[in-house]
Amino acid sequence: MEQLERKHYYGLAAIGVSVAAVLFGLVSWFINQKIDMPVQVAFAVALLGMALFAWLEVDLLTRALGTRQARFGAETLVMVVAFLGVVGLLNYIFTQDRLKKRWDLTENQQHTLAPETLKVLSELAAPVKVIGFYTANASFSQQSAEDLLSDYKANSGGKLAYEFVDPQVKPTLAQQYGITQDASLVVESGSQREPVDFANESSLTNAIVRLNNPTVRTVYFVSGHGELSADDTAQTGLSQLKTTLESVNFQVRTLDVITHTLPSDASSIVIAGPVQAYTESEVKAIGAYLAGGGKAVMLVDPSPVMGLKAGDPDPLAAYLSATWGLTLRDDIVVDSTQYIPDLGTLAPATISYGASPITQDLDRVVSFFPTNRSIAVPDGVAVPAGVSFVTLVKSGPDAWGETNFDSISAGNAAPDDADASGELALAVTAENSTTGARLVVFGGSQFAINGFDRQGANSLLLLNAVKWATVADQLIGLTPKDTVSRSLRVMTFKDTAIAFMLSCILPPLLVLVGGVAVWWSRRRQA
Repeated sequence: MEQLERKHYYGLAAIGVSVAAVLFGLVSWFINQKIDMPVQVAFAVALLGMALFAWLEVDLLTRALGTRQARFGAETLVMVVAFLGVVGLLNYIFTQDRLKKRWDLTENQQHTLAPETLKVLSELAAPVKVIGFYTANASFSQQSAEDLLSDYKANSGGKLAYEFVDPQVKPTLAQQYGITQDASLVVESGSQREPVDFANESSLTNAIVRLNNPTVRTVYFVSGHGELSADDTAQTGLSQLKTTLESVNFQVRTLDVITHTLPSDASSIVIAGPVQAYTESEVKAIGAYLAGGGKAVMLVDPSPVMGLKAGDPDPLAAYLSATWGLTLRDDIVVDSTQYIPDLGTLAPATISYGASPITQDLDRVVSFFPTNRSIAVPDGVAVPAGVSFVTLVKSGPDAWGETNFDSISAGNAAPDDADASGELALAVTAENSTTGARLVVFGGSQFAINGFDRQGANSLLLLNAVKWATVADQLIGLTPKDTVSRSLRVMTFKDTAIAFMLSCILPPLLVLVGGVAVWWSRRRQA
């Protein structure tokens, strides 16, 4: 008797272990979204437990299976197991990499790669790897990027691979690749790299094209007038910009225009915050370079920063006005509503950008411009022949350009009739369709320093400006897809009443009528 009770106890223990193992396996499977080793071990333990129970309770099972209820239950169990088996088999088949396929059922194939992208992928000569740097805070963006990259991989003939890295977990790797913001990607092939700031088809495809067609792009930083240095690693230097440029296949060099003419191999020149005015001869050399189709990015600080007083000549500002029609106002932009609190009202912040390849990925990303002058953009008949402009960055509507610098020093600046006000241009691009010259002018240089490199869109804005100036921003255009606008019509009172009647009144009413009809029919029969 005691031995029989012990067998029952062991049988119950075996079933208990089996149930616990199944629960553990299901929970682990749900959390990790994969059948890993712990899940497999748990299910194996569950099977062993059930087998042990069957061996210990063979008499009980034999008697139970002989009843009518047992036969009916066994048939039901077989049907359930068969159904689950078919579902599991189909799930296994369709989760295999070689059988994965996505169907784009949108009206205009919005989620299908463009023909240009498919052509680029089919012509890949060397393996390409895409590394995405996403923190846990950008998990939604990472999923979107993974969906896009899976399409690239599926159409690359096995030549494109991708992986995701958390820059907070591997900060050294992120620094090695020059990553300065979350949700960034790097496309690499061999020793060549191209950054992608946002995971969209246009940026990814053009990055691959640039890797397949590498060109040497040389950027010269002008020196000799107290400009910010690309070699300066201090908070006020531009070494971070240099590092980023070099990571995307730019050569960064220094140019002293006092003793040298502008070199013919310059893809573009950068004038970053001179504190002394350029001479007439230097500006003439810069003008000749641009007249020949050259490219330049200029960060020109307000006159007090440059040490200029009212009436002092500024040949560079005069050249921009006479040749390009751009007026560097003699002011400092103040914004009492949109600014960086730690920097004060002299650091206007904005998310107002013009339509340009430089700013196309900066939607809703804040940039700020400490000690920045405003720029007047010509319109109508004042526009030079062949020159087109884009106001790249605008201040908030409550900003003004303070011309009384003493009031700024005293801390009591206020707008008056002499000050430009409203949405002021903080940065402008100009392009001459006749000569091919490109020019980007910022009304200050402090937004670009190392100290602000990882804050807002500042560093990305300047990087994109240099890339645009060197015509390295866009190599191919993708076939545009017409976006189908769909909106949910706001329900009127009549619509709401009809919906309420059909969903809340009519069904119970039909049941009530049916019940009354059945009752009446049975009463008549009685």
